[in-house]
Amino acid sequence: MGFISKIFGKKEVELKLPAIKEDINVIKTMEGHLDRVLGVRFSTDGKKLVSGSFDESVMLWDVESGKSLFTMKGHETWVECIDYSRDGKRLASGSTDSTARIWDAETGKCLHVCKGHDTAVRMVAFSPDSKVLASCSRDTTIRLWDVETGNELSVWRGHKSYIESLAYSHDGKKIVSCGEEPVLKIWDVESGRNIANYRTNDTLSHAVVFSPDDKLIAFCGRDAKVKIVDAATGEILKVLEGHEDAVRSVCFNPEGTKVASAANDESIRLWDVATGKQLHSYRGHTLEVQSVDISPDGKIIASGSDDRRIKLWAVV
Repeated sequence: MGFISKIFGKKEVELKLPAIKEDINVIKTMEGHLDRVLGVRFSTDGKKLVSGSFDESVMLWDVESGKSLFTMKGHETWVECIDYSRDGKRLASGSTDSTARIWDAETGKCLHVCKGHDTAVRMVAFSPDSKVLASCSRDTTIRLWDVETGNELSVWRGHKSYIESLAYSHDGKKIVSCGEEPVLKIWDVESGRNIANYRTNDTLSHAVVFSPDDKLIAFCGRDAKVKIVDAATGEILKVLEGHEDAVRSVCFNPEGTKVASAANDESIRLWDVATGKQLHSYRGHTLEVQSVDISPDGKIIASGSDDRRIKLWAVV
């Protein structure tokens, strides 16, 4: 158990959860983490899923069977974020211990510990070519790391407060970041320059992502809304309303026609991008839902929750 976990304690006791009627679209529930599941991400072939947890571990799962393949340990306290490289060879995790780690996706071996941030790493993201790992932190910096060596490549400064999330564009040319400021920042990857700043109309944005064609950006936050933005101008095109509490995670489907979101109201919701209308609300988790991802074939939604469970849902 890491230092911070020793202070705050861990919930490695039987968790008494209230009964709840589960949505008929649930495919399976995956159990193994000993505490809150803070991140989930599919592999590019959709056959595996990586998760990170408050229990300080990263786990790799077989999607078809729902069974854990192996558990990766090394972080000194909770794992706040994870990612799966597009070439399928590497996993990444970020932790409250101020480090990012790069793991071998076949063996679970830790290849590199990336040290440079001086407080919690809130999001990690592999570049589309899988050669660079980007991380952001509550220390207000974005850092880029060489995946092969683990060496720090650059440090970007410009945020004035906590950074909660970042994402690469699919062409690899830009990064968008957000956090405890009413702004989305757009960065040029080659130069590291902040090239645009878009107003969010919220005081805290938890997650941000580019659409598959890079024309749109979706973000979500404390105000319980998901917003769709024109990536070129920053104009807010759609505001998706329905969640009853802060929205923690958001992602597009592979076609860019739908968005899935996860929130503190214990729900996962699916939205139509063109109309902004809610298509479905998935219920079954019994505590806050922290993360969501859609499989590469667009058929399955994965969610991770404070109830320690990962659920797979059929896209309606």
